[in-house]
Amino acid sequence: MNPLLQLIEYGQSCWLDNLTRRMIRSGELKRRVDEQGLRGVTSNPAIFNNAISGSNDYDDQIRELVDKGLQIHEIYEQLVVTDIREACDVLRPVYDESDGIDGFISLEVSPYLAHDTEGTRIEGRRLFQTVDRPNLLIKVPGTPAGIPAIEEMLYEGININVTLLFSIQSYEAVAEAYIRALERRLAGGKPVKNTASVASFFLSRLDVLTDQLLGHRIRSGVSAGKEPKPHELLGKFANANAKLAYQSFKQILASDRWKKLEEKGARVQRLLWASTSTKNPLYRDVCYVEPLIGTHTVNTMPDETIEAFADHGIIVKNSVEMDVNESQNVLKNLRKVGLNPDFITQQLLDEGVQKFIDPFDKLMTTIAEKRLHFLGKNHDSQTFALGKSKGAVQSALDSLRSRQFPQRIFEGDPSLWPSEPGDGEKIKNRLGWLNSIGVFRERVAEIKEFASEIKGAGFLHVVLLGMGGSSLCPEVCRETFVSCKGWPQLTVLDNTDPAAVKGIVSQVDLEKTLFVVASKSGTTGETLSFYNYFYELVKNQVKGEPGHHFIAITDPATPLVAEAQKRRFRRCFENQEDIGGRFSALSYFGLVPMCLMGMDIDLFLDRAKQMQYSCGPYVPAAANPAVQLGTILGIQHQLGRDKVTFVISEPIRTFGYWVEQLLAESTGKDGFGIVPIEGEPLGSPSIYSNDRIFVYMHTMDSNKEDIEERLLALEVAGHPVIRIEVRDKMNLGAEFFRWELATATAGSIMGVNPFDEPNVAESKQNTHDLLDEWRQKGQFNEGYPAFEESGISIHCDPTQKWFHKIEGKSVLDFLRSFVGLAKPPDYIALLPYFLRTPERHNFLQSIRLSLRDRLKVATTLGYGPRYLHSTGQLHKGGPNTGVFIILTADGTEDIAIPRQQYGFATLQRAQALGDFHSLKNKKRRVIRIHLSSQIEGGLKLLAERILQPSNNRLLS
Repeated sequence: MNPLLQLIEYGQSCWLDNLTRRMIRSGELKRRVDEQGLRGVTSNPAIFNNAISGSNDYDDQIRELVDKGLQIHEIYEQLVVTDIREACDVLRPVYDESDGIDGFISLEVSPYLAHDTEGTRIEGRRLFQTVDRPNLLIKVPGTPAGIPAIEEMLYEGININVTLLFSIQSYEAVAEAYIRALERRLAGGKPVKNTASVASFFLSRLDVLTDQLLGHRIRSGVSAGKEPKPHELLGKFANANAKLAYQSFKQILASDRWKKLEEKGARVQRLLWASTSTKNPLYRDVCYVEPLIGTHTVNTMPDETIEAFADHGIIVKNSVEMDVNESQNVLKNLRKVGLNPDFITQQLLDEGVQKFIDPFDKLMTTIAEKRLHFLGKNHDSQTFALGKSKGAVQSALDSLRSRQFPQRIFEGDPSLWPSEPGDGEKIKNRLGWLNSIGVFRERVAEIKEFASEIKGAGFLHVVLLGMGGSSLCPEVCRETFVSCKGWPQLTVLDNTDPAAVKGIVSQVDLEKTLFVVASKSGTTGETLSFYNYFYELVKNQVKGEPGHHFIAITDPATPLVAEAQKRRFRRCFENQEDIGGRFSALSYFGLVPMCLMGMDIDLFLDRAKQMQYSCGPYVPAAANPAVQLGTILGIQHQLGRDKVTFVISEPIRTFGYWVEQLLAESTGKDGFGIVPIEGEPLGSPSIYSNDRIFVYMHTMDSNKEDIEERLLALEVAGHPVIRIEVRDKMNLGAEFFRWELATATAGSIMGVNPFDEPNVAESKQNTHDLLDEWRQKGQFNEGYPAFEESGISIHCDPTQKWFHKIEGKSVLDFLRSFVGLAKPPDYIALLPYFLRTPERHNFLQSIRLSLRDRLKVATTLGYGPRYLHSTGQLHKGGPNTGVFIILTADGTEDIAIPRQQYGFATLQRAQALGDFHSLKNKKRRVIRIHLSSQIEGGLKLLAERILQPSNNRLLS
């Protein structure tokens, strides 16, 4: 007789510890039930991962689910629920014939919930309802947090397979939870007959660890005389422990509490022997089956163990009750040789959760990879060439996985980043961007309706008044997409230069212009100055209600909300207050301007959602595009490569404006910081130092041959290169989200809080103080220039240590000597406070490239006051590696700001001087170069002089 069928006669059920779709649909599972006497099935993430990664049986369903837009964990659940339901249906006759004793299929809750009582209960209940089969067992680890959830679900009538049991104490706690649950059901008038449970006792893992520990003692020759010898205990702990657990099980069945329940029809919570494959090839391959045969038990076996037992298994009735005294001696002798069985079982419980998590993560990775495969070119791709740092990055990704970083960030865990006491809530209140895509997809209709209203009202121009996070995303979209035909033309004003303000006036028809006043705080100085000016202009020059030409985008209950109500703005969009400014691209701050220029924000958010799903909480770190990217940035920073150099193809070139602020303001603090290098053309490897990492972003249709040739040369030279292929311009929605999550990840690795900006206020305060000085004296105390000639003057602080290293007595010599202070890993920042024009920009670019090539240092170019809201935090709070050149000029005729005693030119100069003082006070290497009103001439002179070959040893 087949030994497997014989087991049933002796009270033990044989279950299969494996399940695949092919096994179910080919009829193999049914054949095993009919021919081998199979009575149930257990599954786990490792089994499903092998099934899904090792075949294409699931590909059609995965493709279908991807097309429906499901997330990774949703795809996983659909796949396993399909298999579990079909397997339940195959085993249903066994369930019916055995009156609900056998015929069960087990489905495991997420191992990440092993220490989460409420989360386990919620997921277990949901899975039981979703599968909707009476012969389903929800598999829950018997951890301290799991046991209360187990009791509660059993009380609700949910069948439970309690897994990960190693100790007799843990088993007894589980049995107590089962009895309590049934007693509660009886007390509440509920039936107990149909509630089923098994307690899964793990075997081979016990012997693997114990044998390893015993092996150490054999080599050290611990035992002597009549004392137990370590080698005599090899391979004995697991079965001895199981036999003693069975004795405890019998005592429970003999208790008065159980007998009362049994009289009411309660089913026995059977002991299930798990982990029964033999790991040591020196042991008999059925060593965890033959000794443990007994009434009210289950043995779940993998395929190879079932085949071995069917071939040569020996059946002895009630073998589990044999050698009980010897089993007790095994545990005593383990203690005598220095091993504590309690410590061993506790260690295995602690390790067991992680051993459940590892295959679960592999399964999620498998599904994530298949999802990307089926998305194909519909998803942005990301590749890395990391050279020698590959190992460090992988180790960091492994660490993030073990810390459950993706799950915890989506749960809003502030402990992922350093913070001062009491700042945890502040961080949690900055994480709304993680879920803003879904929130604002619900508001698309509202935004589109408003945009249509504006278009229908005949508005031809939309002017956004804002700074930093409120303006950079709209600026990127304005330059990338251009306004659609028939829709208003979008313009962004974030420069206090009077020429910039006049430029807006000359470009638009005020009567047909809508002004968007965008400020998260509702108090941004530049924004309110712009608003006050244009409101008065509209009020004086346009008939009707001036407020109808204005809308506001701000947080709830800000002063700007009150102003919008007072002045009867056409609309006030109140944003989620838990979204920080630089993380607000996919909220009202970005979406309203986009829609006003005719962009398809439905599609834009759909692309963003696709990336969000790729980076979701259940996607392990190593398969999570944003977490991968952020990990690379963080590790490269630790290795000294803190200059992230962006090479971006022309169609999406201005994306660099936005990501520059995101990285600089998020990471530049506490003496650390990633320095984004935007707008610096790619050069040859010889001009770069080892502080660089390169990010090449391009659309699929970009001409990449020349760039790729240069990037390959950089790789050969040892520079890390990241390549991101963007499907098309609309996929910038996806990139906004990728880089937001990557930046948050990098901040965690670097040990900085990416959601504050502690040093930004310094320049603001200096500006405020200088404007007070202007109100009192009518001028600024700008000090005397250190050098002055040919319409160029240089201001600096001669008390700074670096000043004494300067050589030369002319402006040119001083300038060359000053920039010569920059040595790798320094960077040079050009910070002009005047209107950007193509001619001026070309001069400044030629200067920065000349400095880069000669000094082999990174360079940045940021126009004031925009950079104050972008890289300004990095300049003051980041590493002291910057060499700063602020450029000011005698401007055009000033423009008065309503409600103020000063004009825009005065405000602009105060901002430049304020930042100069901030940098000086931070002991940064900073000078201010002042040009005459002939800005082009001054820049041309500077460019020519710097471009000239130099004998100066600091530049040679």
